[in-house]
Amino acid sequence: MRRQSKSFSLFVTISLLVISLIFILPIVFCIFTSFKESTEIIRDITFFPRKWSGVNYGYIFARGAKYLQYYLNTIIITVCSVAITLVLSALSGYAFARLPFRGNRLILSLILFLLAFPLCAILIPIYMMEFEIGLLNTYLGIILPNLLCILPFSIFIMRGTFIDMSSELEDSAEIDGCNAPQAFLHIMLPLAQNALIIVLVSGFYNVWGEYTIAKTLASKDSIMPISVALTLLKSEDWNYGVLAAAITMSIIPPITIFAIFQDKLVEGMTAGSIKG
Repeated sequence: MRRQSKSFSLFVTISLLVISLIFILPIVFCIFTSFKESTEIIRDITFFPRKWSGVNYGYIFARGAKYLQYYLNTIIITVCSVAITLVLSALSGYAFARLPFRGNRLILSLILFLLAFPLCAILIPIYMMEFEIGLLNTYLGIILPNLLCILPFSIFIMRGTFIDMSSELEDSAEIDGCNAPQAFLHIMLPLAQNALIIVLVSGFYNVWGEYTIAKTLASKDSIMPISVALTLLKSEDWNYGVLAAAITMSIIPPITIFAIFQDKLVEGMTAGSIKG
């Protein structure tokens, strides 16, 4: 029995290692390609660069007025979307979990219905509405549809977290003279830190790499995010080294966010699975 358990554990470990390599190797290959010169990329298909070169990154920074603007646009859209999502999901999740009101379940059902609603079905109406009110090619015009995509899931996460918390915490706060907003800010919200991190990381990933909304609602360079700009870069000169360098720069922020919050993220997911 113990031998079978060890064999199964070894099989799972090897399987996870193989799956991890399938996902990691393309990223590593892209990073190495960004340090190759164009002639090496075209003539010799090698994994490691034979001659390390920063010419591709130099090309991007030399044309910084154009490409760095794409990164700035992405940062603005992502940070604003995630910040608004954190605030609204925390408030809404607490209200749905701890402040029952008439129509609570109906409103929550309508919000969660958006999770199963395809984006392509509402993208054209969104475009027409933004065209009428002048929000096309604006930061707000991209942020609002992104909120529509990530906010329902975030509310669901926060509501589940607040429901699992003991009501004795609020009772003790009320005895100490705290009202509902004070109990939320000083007691409930700090205890929901892991859930907030899940919302932050998932929201950051979804908005940073989002393509469909940005491609539809942002056609000007002054507002275009990097996810759309990468396709333009490819069609412009087919310089794979420059494209690899731009992709490498674009994946640094998501990797950094995950590296910073990975412990809290895993802790929050583990706690959720135990409670479930």
